Amino acid sequence: MVFSIFSIGCSHNERHPERPSKVPVERHHFDELPLQTRKFKDGSSPKYKVLIDKEEITVLLFFLKSGEEIPLHTHSVDKAIYVYNGNPEILIKEKMTPTVTGDSLLIPKNSGVKIKNTNKGEAKIFFFFSKGFLNSLAFQSPKEDSDKTGMKNVFYKEKDVPWENWDGKLPLGSKPTPLAWKTIIDNDTMVMGITKIDPGYDVDSHYHRPTQIVIFSDGEGKTHVENGEYKEIKKDSYIYPPTYTMHHSINTHKKKPLMEIYFFPLGPFAKIKYLGKGVNYYEKK
Repeated sequence: MVFSIFSIGCSHNERHPERPSKVPVERHHFDELPLQTRKFKDGSSPKYKVLIDKEEITVLLFFLKSGEEIPLHTHSVDKAIYVYNGNPEILIKEKMTPTVTGDSLLIPKNSGVKIKNTNKGEAKIFFFFSKGFLNSLAFQSPKEDSDKTGMKNVFYKEKDVPWENWDGKLPLGSKPTPLAWKTIIDNDTMVMGITKIDPGYDVDSHYHRPTQIVIFSDGEGKTHVENGEYKEIKKDSYIYPPTYTMHHSINTHKKKPLMEIYFFPLGPFAKIKYLGKGVNYYEKK
């Protein structure tokens, strides 16, 4: 079954190509990436992986063992944080606040944030930036005029965000439809959310001007890569569709939903136009 996940307009003056780009979708898995160390002045040295390092988007995944932390720091640009696994404590409005898997934060530029794993298990945390390259995104010690206590940090509980589908938002707490999504962060600099695709369903093939990252957080399926060719995806796979590149993900599991985390390095969502929805531009392979 194929359903259009979004029907989104844009400026009437904006022109788009009638066909998707021939540039392939980049497809990777966390296991392919080298584990690196980020050393801070206070002696902290958490491990991390670089998922994307582009001019317009940078995505990092930090791994915090029990007792490890990402010390208090700021960035000169806004960033989003998503708790992928575990229960780290994060600085929010002067307090180190317990979090759970699926919690998110919007950290404005020059706003301080600190993350510490006070639990026994490993914590995994995504950092999303609407800018690159990584070497231009310095982890800085807060300046005197910075928000050192995270008063401006915005905290989102995934359970408090309603599901949506092609008919609009569903009542909070209601059962999601077979294809549904949650828009968690939506502003002029970024859009972040999650999508659920039940067995037997998919998201229409489509392309759009902004790039993005789609991280498959659970389930399995296949995704369009190039010229009608599809390749396997599973938990911890992710894709980066370049500008106007067609992408299309299908749930192939018989029982489990295919779960996605998506991030656009611009916004708001209402200005992102989805093009070529459901159109087959390629011979089947």
